[in-house]
Amino acid sequence: MNISVLMQKALETLIKGISEYRIYSSTDTTFAVIDAIVGCFKEAEDLREAAHSVSMLVESIANSRPTSVISLNAARRLVEKAETLVRARMPKESVAEKLATEAAALKKEIENSVTIAAALGAKRVRDGSTVMTCSYSKSVMALFSRLKSEGKRVRVFVAESRPGGEGVVTAQELSDMGFETELIVDSAARFFMKDTNIVVVGAEAIAANGAVINKVGTSLIALAAYEARVRTFVIATTHKFSTETVFGELVKLPVVEGTALLPGLEHIKNVVAKCPLFDVTPPRYIDAIVTEKGVVAPEAVLLLVREIYGWPAASGDAVASAKRL
Repeated sequence: MNISVLMQKALETLIKGISEYRIYSSTDTTFAVIDAIVGCFKEAEDLREAAHSVSMLVESIANSRPTSVISLNAARRLVEKAETLVRARMPKESVAEKLATEAAALKKEIENSVTIAAALGAKRVRDGSTVMTCSYSKSVMALFSRLKSEGKRVRVFVAESRPGGEGVVTAQELSDMGFETELIVDSAARFFMKDTNIVVVGAEAIAANGAVINKVGTSLIALAAYEARVRTFVIATTHKFSTETVFGELVKLPVVEGTALLPGLEHIKNVVAKCPLFDVTPPRYIDAIVTEKGVVAPEAVLLLVREIYGWPAASGDAVASAKRL
């Protein structure tokens, strides 16, 4: 299958960026994937080339960032739309045009959902309180933006979030918003929990049982909060719900070996450096998950999945859908 050089390079650059976690936010990752899928149909010479490019892209994402359920859910939605258009024997140009319209609507839907979830979450944060967070989440940043617009003054502890250290980016943005911000090492979360009123984190994915997959270290923060009787809230849209977990499938958690994410350790010999990128926070350590549909207990996630996707939940494999094109 002949794929244009420019398209090939663009896809390789995106896949490399996703696999190396250069894009911190799963929402930003999703928007990049959405644009890439539309681009495949716009730039391809014919539908076969477009289908091949999309299949390669989706499979690479599933392998390199399997935790980004929102990206896979969005990819599946666009691929299924494309499949319907192709079956209707529409020309490539029409497929690309209609897919672009669907993509724009999907991005707007996600943006609106983030805004609503952030507004609901902001109601849980009292003026003058101290908040602890970690990693980098568009939904969490939207919540703080809402707090600022409401005139609430809060102090924020931000865990640095190694490997990657995206907590540094979060801390800088919060400081730029005008919040009193303190960057802390990950291992100090329990130390500072005594001065914390509420924990607010985002999510890469949410399992059907209410467990939350997020940047490694999130579960330790939630555990420390649980011990200190500090409430933990997860801000995430329902696009991050993993319907596959309803059927017992597990969200794969990547572990990177080597010193690529641990600079300064290259000189150590005969020692294997391992960097888990995500961990699972059990539902018992989470007080509520704040979505665009409302604030729900982790135990109620399964009911929300049923409401949105039907029962049994409409589970679909994004990779399998892409290969059908």
